Amino acid sequence: MKSITIGVFGATGQTGRNVVSHALKQGFKVQALVRDPSKVQLDDANLTLFKGDFEDVSALKETVKGSHFVICCAGGAYGKNYDKGMMSRFIKRLWPILDEEESLKAFLFQSVFFAPEPNGSNPFLLKLLAGPAAYFSGSTEMLKDNTAVTKFMAANKKDSFEFVITRPGKLVDKEGGMSLQASQKPSFDAISFEDLGAFTVEAVMDKALYGTYPFVSLKK
Repeated sequence: MKSITIGVFGATGQTGRNVVSHALKQGFKVQALVRDPSKVQLDDANLTLFKGDFEDVSALKETVKGSHFVICCAGGAYGKNYDKGMMSRFIKRLWPILDEEESLKAFLFQSVFFAPEPNGSNPFLLKLLAGPAAYFSGSTEMLKDNTAVTKFMAANKKDSFEFVITRPGKLVDKEGGMSLQASQKPSFDAISFEDLGAFTVEAVMDKALYGTYPFVSLKK
């Protein structure tokens, strides 16, 4: 079987670390962009790290080059320290690079739970809770930013690659081992970063999810 290469952005975050770990365990090659390579505590011949940030176009191109799938599970600081529009700027900068990469099949963007679909639709309960929840958690700007990313990706869909936007809910730092599933309905299940990492690697390769905006829940 031809080796699969996965490009990862946000590799040092809680989800990202588990995405990288799971992909390597599956025998995939991983190319990850990181600000500080020393934060990646993995020694694997199939792991290549590129030092840089989201404004470094050459580093973005290196991370994407030769990748069959690309995953972005990057986030940002909560509260006043959130860099307004950071993800929107990053995705707009990344978009033509993804479009030009001939090997790329699909791109997965991990959004936030309360972000609506491109047309603004969301289950009634989420619409009701989104504003207050974002305000009290200090993620108002993060929600706005992720909502803008969703609209941008949908409005600028490319024929050269597919995309999926996932919306996980309550994430907890606990031992994994549970199976997760994509769902049209929001779930308040507590899921581990370990399980989300495994799910995310599988989701970017799942053709049935392409062009969708699924929530993530425990498989029951």
